[in-house]
Amino acid sequence: MPREEFNIATNDSGDGSYTAQQWRSHIDVSARIDRENVAKRFTRVGCGYSVLCVCMLVVMVFAIVLLCIGFIVMYENEGQVVATVDLFADELPPEQAIWFESNLAELRNAFRVVEENKKRARNVILFVALDSVDSSNGDPRPIWESFPHLALLRPTMQEQRTARASFNPTSMFCGIETHSHTIGLDSAIQPWEECVSTPNSTHHAASILQWAQTVGRRTGVVTNGEIVQPFPAALYAHAPNASWLHGGPDPLLCPDVRSQLLHGETGRQLNVIAGTLNCPDEFCREAFESEWTNNRLVDRSTYKLLKDMNDLLDPKLDDVEYTLGLYDQQSLAEPTAFYDLIVGALTVLESPEGFLLVAIADPKVQATTSEIDAAVRVALRKLSGALDDSLIVVVRSDARDAGSSFATVHAIGPMSHLLHRVHNQTFLAHFVSYAARIGRFRDADLTNLILQII
Repeated sequence: MPREEFNIATNDSGDGSYTAQQWRSHIDVSARIDRENVAKRFTRVGCGYSVLCVCMLVVMVFAIVLLCIGFIVMYENEGQVVATVDLFADELPPEQAIWFESNLAELRNAFRVVEENKKRARNVILFVALDSVDSSNGDPRPIWESFPHLALLRPTMQEQRTARASFNPTSMFCGIETHSHTIGLDSAIQPWEECVSTPNSTHHAASILQWAQTVGRRTGVVTNGEIVQPFPAALYAHAPNASWLHGGPDPLLCPDVRSQLLHGETGRQLNVIAGTLNCPDEFCREAFESEWTNNRLVDRSTYKLLKDMNDLLDPKLDDVEYTLGLYDQQSLAEPTAFYDLIVGALTVLESPEGFLLVAIADPKVQATTSEIDAAVRVALRKLSGALDDSLIVVVRSDARDAGSSFATVHAIGPMSHLLHRVHNQTFLAHFVSYAARIGRFRDADLTNLILQII
């Protein structure tokens, strides 16, 4: 039977490679790939006619042997595999051949995944789309299914009275297990029905956004749902009762989530805030915008109050430090809303110091997979010049499987290879912390240098 050669070398530049250049090409951004031939690494050595020629030849042979050994070790350390495997050239009908060819490309990709990006993630975008709606069968494959690294995220069983597993925003964004009806507090704080006293600040759980702000990164949170709901709230607020979104029994002892977004240490420093605000007060949104604007004037910072979804597409947003966009729910339910939120946020956040953006698809809005896919794709395009030091993570579960135990985590960029198996939901925050060198890893400059050298 005739046979062909199937090359599974991971250091070529064939289709499907997960290098940054290939991703720029994949998202329709032109790129230039410049690779040197391996043979050029060796220096040609000549030997003149002299009495020492024999000795020099011996030395040369010995040196070449050492170089070869070093070359092999270097290849192993870089995680590259070079091999040629015999492939039987079976005659297949077109209906079968197309699947064999596409899956040979998948096999090549599997070998290339061993190439690891150990840089510090200067930019991080975390997409969270739990219980999102699946697209129709005619929609194209979402871009995150082509990301090189994949893991499963396991929620923890809540209190026995609930008898079901669910994802806890404080656990995911702060990296600790806690009670289900609290926000941004550790397990020492039980859910309160009344305002007993203010929780000790030692029990406040710092989030990935707070860690990023500590090291000077720009930060943002956007959602197509309500900005003070528990999932976005866990990024900037601390409340012993998750229902105190717009008001609480005592505004001084137990501030509600909305007031913490305005005046809290983390909320006040957010460079981008976008979502809706459905509080019961008649002029709630106007009062929030007015107070937020006053805060910016006091800080003497540049800002933009966004009134319409189209304002998110204004390229002049790159001239401001802070933006606030509070929209009605109908506008956020539009098919392009999630896309627009990402475009506007990235225009403000992109900066030399880097940024961390959390984009949350609200399950109540039921954004489709294709809508979220469009948002991820535009993020890749806008960061096309900085993909080597930009980490993009997509956490997703299907609404049809809302009672299931796991969510998928797709990642590309620095340290994305650390997502490698079934992880507890608390791992997500620690993974982002290490990849971006924030939180407890903020002083790991020496570690970062060593990782980029080896």
